[in-house]
Amino acid sequence: MWSQYQSDSLAKCVLKYFLAKVQDEEIHPLLDFALSLSQNHVAWIRNTYKNQGFSCPVGFTDEDVNLNANRLFDDIFTLHYLNNMSRLGLAAYGLALSTASRQDIREFYTQTLHESIELNERVVKLMLQKGIYVRSPYIPANTHVEFAQRQAFLGNVFSQSRPLTAVEIMHVFMNIQTNMMGKAMLTSFWQTASSPAIRSHFLRGKEIAQKHIEIFTKRLAADDLSGSSSMEPLITTSMQSPFSEKLMLFHVSALIQMGIGNYGVAISTSQCYDLAVDYTRLMAEVALYAKDGANLMIECGWFEEPPQAVDRQSLVERQTTEVFN
Repeated sequence: MWSQYQSDSLAKCVLKYFLAKVQDEEIHPLLDFALSLSQNHVAWIRNTYKNQGFSCPVGFTDEDVNLNANRLFDDIFTLHYLNNMSRLGLAAYGLALSTASRQDIREFYTQTLHESIELNERVVKLMLQKGIYVRSPYIPANTHVEFAQRQAFLGNVFSQSRPLTAVEIMHVFMNIQTNMMGKAMLTSFWQTASSPAIRSHFLRGKEIAQKHIEIFTKRLAADDLSGSSSMEPLITTSMQSPFSEKLMLFHVSALIQMGIGNYGVAISTSQCYDLAVDYTRLMAEVALYAKDGANLMIECGWFEEPPQAVDRQSLVERQTTEVFN
């Protein structure tokens, strides 16, 4: 719930800006629907925390968005963003529901899961109508069942093995798409950030995303499959940031968390050793980048600590100090 409050309060800022700039009348209702969901989620969590006597997270407010900033994103980009956001919601709310025990919390996450399904359905439908939905690669239909005869099917660490399976193709393709989205967001943040240190951080992330895209695209190309097209053309030339640097840094952190999660799932479903090795080393690279981003937020005083277990060693030390004083 704490993490969702952070994410939904951020989404409120981003969606308000998108709504202020959208020109496509078909996209406007989707943005309005997505914004209403985030607003309702934030309000429900805030009230629940208040009723339980918990302090509510700070998250993000209207101070973190400038609705008067110049247009930074094309309307088509907002559709890709909504598609990505609804996918994230499906994964996050499904996990939250499966681990919750309180009835009101379970009902809340059941509702949010249904809302994410509806948002994703409406977004994908419109993307298909506009001809901009990027479909995963096609493979010929199997005409008969085969069983592996050699352990070479699993491959080895030092060389590329057999062609990818359908499940492996799906994950490689999805990781290309998420990196495309991340790279486009990082490009817009790099283009508009004012702090040299933060701008440098965004540029580094952009280069990491490009590297990962190239690795995954090459893996698909080896099996004569195609990846995804760049989203950078959907970013305008505006250098006026609509978002605070605090919001931008946190947004990148959220994208990284989603990316690491995707890599982890991909590893668990990959039966190809060399592919699993790629995911593992790329995950480590992204984790290091995420740590540097967190250090930047701490240096700037923007890192809001999540709820933690009690540090009992600290309590004992404090009590000892008070006794001696």
